[in-house]
Amino acid sequence: MAGISMRELADLLGVSTASVSVALRGKSGISEETRQRILEEAHRQGYDMGRLSAPDSKGLIEILDLTYRGHGAPPEDSLYYNQFLEAVSKELTRQGYQLSGPFAPSDPGFLSRPPADGVILLGAAATADQIRQYQTPAIPFVVTGISSDVPAADTVSHDNHAGIRSALHYLQQMGHTRIGYLRSLCMAPGEDRQQAWQYEMYRLQLTPGEILDISGEPDNTRPEILLGRLHDWLEHRLLKASAFLCDNDSLAAAFMRALRDKGLIPGRDISVVGFDDMPFAAFLEPPLTTVRTYEPELGIAAADLLLRCMERPGHSHWHIKVGTTFVERASVCKNEDSH
Repeated sequence: MAGISMRELADLLGVSTASVSVALRGKSGISEETRQRILEEAHRQGYDMGRLSAPDSKGLIEILDLTYRGHGAPPEDSLYYNQFLEAVSKELTRQGYQLSGPFAPSDPGFLSRPPADGVILLGAAATADQIRQYQTPAIPFVVTGISSDVPAADTVSHDNHAGIRSALHYLQQMGHTRIGYLRSLCMAPGEDRQQAWQYEMYRLQLTPGEILDISGEPDNTRPEILLGRLHDWLEHRLLKASAFLCDNDSLAAAFMRALRDKGLIPGRDISVVGFDDMPFAAFLEPPLTTVRTYEPELGIAAADLLLRCMERPGHSHWHIKVGTTFVERASVCKNEDSH
């Protein structure tokens, strides 16, 4: 296909446009396997490398990754990671800007990356001190995936609190008054969601049930490790909670499997609610009731906020929350024992 574009090449390979740009420009930020796959396909499809020397119309925006690269599985394998990058790339391209990255401090050549006019920092796993290290008064800066308590920073994040509130309100309507909580997320969203659960449980005058927090345990994203930990937790435990809220869908799926292995039926004996609405959630048995988050919208909001910051130097800081949607399926039943 002569004249194939970066976007078409990205769609063909199932990667983000940003990853294609990084590979074609010889920049760091993706795995060598992904780079070679992109370069080989670009050559096969006849990509015009002369396009890379075209002048930028407005400026260069870079993504700094202090969260995903170097934290377990390659981020390009993550659906949400790619959805976010694709949305940022589309929005910035539409606005006439060029995207570079994502870069991580551990990448070879990190210090020699091209100068940028603005920065989007993936900060869910970053500390406040790490974020301050990359803040430069001369370069507009937006942090994603972290709550608004970052000093002197513009932020964009999912409205985790509203999502938790909607889930607990629904469980209360279904007659559940003792609700447990399971956590495996170790980043800022995990802390944000657990704090929201604690606050809303108190506000709604609900009774906390059993709590399991494995967010600090190694390899807790590996299915066999996660399932084994849940088996151990349930082995000698008589659950008093009639429902459990899990801080992500993968944990909810593993919990439902562990309940079945113990002889309990999710959605009948124990109600389960997840968070994120991953693609597999609707295909679990029973289909998982969960809270949907919107990664593409998060990317668009981050790009738009950064451009707004670039247009208004010296502004007061903005904190954007991207809304969530409660998704009712079949993993929650009415609690007939409620008073």
